[in-house]
Amino acid sequence: SRAVHFVGYVPDSDLAGFYHRARGLVMPTFFGPTNIPPLEAMVCGCPVLISDKYGMREQCGDAALYFSPQSVEEIQGAMSRLWEDEDLRSSLIKKGLERASLWKQEDFDHRLREILGRVLDRVA
Repeated sequence: SRAVHFVGYVPDSDLAGFYHRARGLVMPTFFGPTNIPPLEAMVCGCPVLISDKYGMREQCGDAALYFSPQSVEEIQGAMSRLWEDEDLRSSLIKKGLERASLWKQEDFDHRLREILGRVLDRVA
């Protein structure tokens, strides 16, 4: 319990510092795909451990460790592997940085404009 800290809300301005100092991002989610935290973590060189749900493999590729969010044992196993295997951690950091470089802010902006355009066309 001394190793886990529940910090509550973290302002955007502080978030990168958390990613830079973290051993890894553990995200046991039932939602997806295209969640922002895994991409934020990868950009900051933070290894990603994430649920094997929906489109997560398409988003994160081989730059993450996957687990069932319903399985405490799988989550714990992924966390232990990351904690104990420095080569694995280094590999995930490298792959995450490569994966994150596939998307630029312009890509997100363009996609958002497309989506908004379709929504607005339906409303009009």
